[in-house]
Amino acid sequence: MTSTHVSPDRADTLRTPTLCTTAQASATPPLESRLQEATIPSISALVQFTRPHTIIGTVLAVVALWVMALHPTDLELTAGLPDLLLALLAALATNVYIVGVNQVTDVEIDRINKPELPIAAGTLTMTVATGVVAGSAVLALVLAAVLGPFLLAAVVVGLAVGSAYSLPPLRLKRYHVAAAAAITSVRALAVNLLVFAHFADVLVGQPSMPRHIVVLTGMVLGLTIAIAWFKDIPDAAGDAAHGIGTLVLRLGVRRVMAIGLGVLGACYVSLIGAGIVGLPGVNGPVLAAGHALLLAGMIAITARVDTGDIEALKAFYRNVWRLFFAEYVVFTAAVVW
Repeated sequence: MTSTHVSPDRADTLRTPTLCTTAQASATPPLESRLQEATIPSISALVQFTRPHTIIGTVLAVVALWVMALHPTDLELTAGLPDLLLALLAALATNVYIVGVNQVTDVEIDRINKPELPIAAGTLTMTVATGVVAGSAVLALVLAAVLGPFLLAAVVVGLAVGSAYSLPPLRLKRYHVAAAAAITSVRALAVNLLVFAHFADVLVGQPSMPRHIVVLTGMVLGLTIAIAWFKDIPDAAGDAAHGIGTLVLRLGVRRVMAIGLGVLGACYVSLIGAGIVGLPGVNGPVLAAGHALLLAGMIAITARVDTGDIEALKAFYRNVWRLFFAEYVVFTAAVVW
């Protein structure tokens, strides 16, 4: 049996979510009454089930990759629009499957870490949730199979890794290295490389992989590694109670933040340097200036974090996702301009 070592420098952080959970539980209606109301789920419960911040990230990534694939061609903006919309629907269905299966298998942990999530809160039944998850997987596979081999490969990787992350017997989320590798393999590698190859194949008749897409993939790899580590910071109490061996439980909040921010900072500096030296297919000054702003934003959100305040840590994690969103905007602007 694997034991989880809890670093002493995060003891205060662990106590905080426990207190918050106790207060929330005392003010929450009985689970049975909430489940009765959840037979027909509300729109808000279904939206919350999709984890909207991940949906935004997927939309921005897919649209940005389509714009960058379309830019060097002579095609009209509307030329590949039907394929974009269908590919986006397949990507969103994959996204819903991944976040959905995680909630279906993590109900007890979520009742400690994220009691506001619909299954844990009793606003969405397990029957409806599993139906949404299964339907999303089928929709993603059917659309991708029709649209092309590269998109199908991306969807299959996403569904397979999402299953391995959450479901037994692998349940990779229990091991911090495997968990980070799973998240980055989908968000960074499958999305950027395979989805771009799909759009290039559709728009110009053959897949391609320009150097700047490889550079973007490297930057998103750094962002997703940081996200994989930072997402566990506010969840320390539930993870510790259920034997999830996160990096935060091994090293503590401060060390994980320092390592993650170091990775992010190095990525931003590298992109600033690439903009100054020159990167084929990219406007160097826009690339350098945009990532200088993102680096400044990272420093700004870090300066306001109180590592002993669970709400401040949650806000920090949301801000790191905003840096993820901004990356696709900045990089696409550098390619188009």
